[in-house]
This record gives sequence, C-alpha cells and structure tokens, in this order.
Amino acid sequence: MEITSFILGVCAVIVLMMVVGTLVNYMTTMSLKKEINSLQKQLEYTNMEMEKKDNQIWSGLNDTDRNRIEEQEKLYRHIDSRVDKVVDNISREIAYLNQTVDKLKNEKSVING
Repeated sequence: MEITSFILGVCAVIVLMMVVGTLVNYMTTMSLKKEINSLQKQLEYTNMEMEKKDNQIWSGLNDTDRNRIEEQEKLYRHIDSRVDKVVDNISREIAYLNQTVDKLKNEKSVING
C-alpha cells in the first residue's frame, strides 16, 4: 500500500511539473509573440517615415539634380558589375592554381612514395 501511494505521489508530482512547464512555455511564447508584433509595427512605422523623407527629398530636387543622381547611380551599378566580374575571374584563377598545386603535390607523393 505504501509503495502504491509513493508511486501515485511521484506520478502526481511529474504531472504537476509537466503542467507547470507547459504553462511557462505557453506564457513565454505569448510574450515573444507580442514582442515580435510590436517590433513589426515599429519597423513598418520606420519604413513609412523613411519613405516620406525620401519623397520629400526627391520632390525638393530640380530636374538637373535628379538627372545627375540617376547618372551617378548608373555609373555605380556599372562599376559594381565590373568589380564583380574581376573578383569572379580572380577567384576562378585562384581555384585553378590551387587545383594545379594539389595535382603537383599528389604526383610528387606518388613518385616519392
């Protein structure tokens, strides 16, 4: 009888701990969801403010300034694409050199080994 009471007590404690753990997890999840929603609203508000400022800046510029800015953006895009091509070519050359060095090391080890 004492063993049965002990086992039932242990089971009751385990079930109680599971319920408390589940409740704590649920409350934490709800708190995190509220925080995420708050951050999303703040981000949306910030984006709207940035768009307003951007529109104010663009509306305050004359046609000459807008054209100059657009030309500079085109130039930066062109330079960026060229730099990317150069970096890609250099990366390919380095990879090729690494492969060549590895092949030479393997051939040397075969000859020596």
